[in-house]
Amino acid sequence: MKNVMENPMKISTFDLSLALGQTILVGQKKEPAEITKIEFFEKSGELVIGTTRGPRKAFTFSLPAGTREEEVMCPADKYR
Repeated sequence: MKNVMENPMKISTFDLSLALGQTILVGQKKEPAEITKIEFFEKSGELVIGTTRGPRKAFTFSLPAGTREEEVMCPADKYR
């Protein structure tokens, strides 16, 4: 199997959709776990996902408090 990081593709935006009951892979062994809870902590900007294998941080970065989609999207995209 080819390593995905050999030829990384550059993109300008990335959207991620997570849902309760969705199965994701967690841990070093990539074991399946079901999402049971999704929490956003506005003060810290962290997104935490509760799974059947324990809580997981969704990102290794945080979103700034008060960030809205209109502030981060390209101004031209507003009219598309």
